[in-house]
Amino acid sequence: MKYKILFILLMITTILLGNSIFSFDGLPLKYYGNDVYGMGMGDTGSADLFRINPNFSNPSLSVSTNNVMFATGVSLGYVWYQDNIGQEYRDDGLDLPYFSIAVPIKNHRFAFSYNLVASGNIENEIDMFHEAFQDTLEYTNVNRLNSNIFKAKILYALKNKFVNFGISGDYYLGNRIRYWEIDFEDSDIEDAQYEIEKLFKKPGFSIGLSKRLGSVSLGASYSSAVKLTGTAKYKYNHYPYTDTLEISDDYLLEVPAEISVGLTYKFLEKYKTSLDVHHALWEKTDSFTKNTSKLGLGFAYDPLSGYGSWFNRIPLRFGGYIRELQFERNNNAIWEKAVTCGLSIPFRSPDKKIELSVEYLTRGNLDEHLLQDDSLKFSFGVTGFDIFKKRPKRTAPRDIPEPDKQMVR
Repeated sequence: MKYKILFILLMITTILLGNSIFSFDGLPLKYYGNDVYGMGMGDTGSADLFRINPNFSNPSLSVSTNNVMFATGVSLGYVWYQDNIGQEYRDDGLDLPYFSIAVPIKNHRFAFSYNLVASGNIENEIDMFHEAFQDTLEYTNVNRLNSNIFKAKILYALKNKFVNFGISGDYYLGNRIRYWEIDFEDSDIEDAQYEIEKLFKKPGFSIGLSKRLGSVSLGASYSSAVKLTGTAKYKYNHYPYTDTLEISDDYLLEVPAEISVGLTYKFLEKYKTSLDVHHALWEKTDSFTKNTSKLGLGFAYDPLSGYGSWFNRIPLRFGGYIRELQFERNNNAIWEKAVTCGLSIPFRSPDKKIELSVEYLTRGNLDEHLLQDDSLKFSFGVTGFDIFKKRPKRTAPRDIPEPDKQMVR
């Protein structure tokens, strides 16, 4: 019961932005832990120690915080679906992709993060007809899928002069709900409804290293493979079947082990570039047969705080990435390509800012896959707000001096 309550609370914060026309084939959307800053910089940041970095997919990056750090973001946007016969549809959504908090104690860092790992959601309705007994039956065929995986992390990191080290205990929560319905136009014909609801969970772990060498910052991390287990419910709501069958402690889904490496290079004081490579070991799972990779590249303009005109103080960034999905369609590999840009709205304190990013993405193509989706996503994030630190008092008791009395002659 406690697991279900926690799962419902997490679902409230994530509302179907992970939509794709390829969702019926697997989980096409993957989140790599970057904050809104990194999203606007080609979805990179797994090695960036030149800023407060709440990307805790590499646990060692929590050493970038020197005060209690809080970071979160929200994303919203549109997805356009297309098929080879000219049908198009637009979907939209809103989600909370990550939440991070870190507490420093000398050279030690203790942190918690929650983020969406992967998702695939879609719903379609098709009006159809069937010739039967010299009569035409008209009906609507509803096909809906809701599938998400979330990850909560409790981590520890050690900052030292040789190499920063971090380790985390990960806990995965997920769902996959597949629903079919046949809704007949004739009310005398009984509609058919069928649903498979799967809820799964399992612990895992991650380890990470990072090091800053002058103008270069390096990072590497590994997350373990996890076989998610849980419950599966098969629900029927049509004659003669109106029943629910539940199966517990069954293997439902597998998350592959993943290796990530990154590099950030800072030059001319105000500029930097980041390169991230992620490699998922799907060949070692029972789910898919080929390993997949993602390559991201980004550039940023980060001016010194408090210098120059107001327009010279605004941090800007742009980039892009390319990723191969873990499944194929029509025996052709599916590629995801995106371009991104972003900026920051700094406050008086250099550690406090609002991040903005925009991403345009295309997945698949009509010639090879007969399906394609495109999306436009806007993200907003806050980083560096110490919600526990009290504002220092600027007043103190003091004596008011009295003027000297003049001598009267």
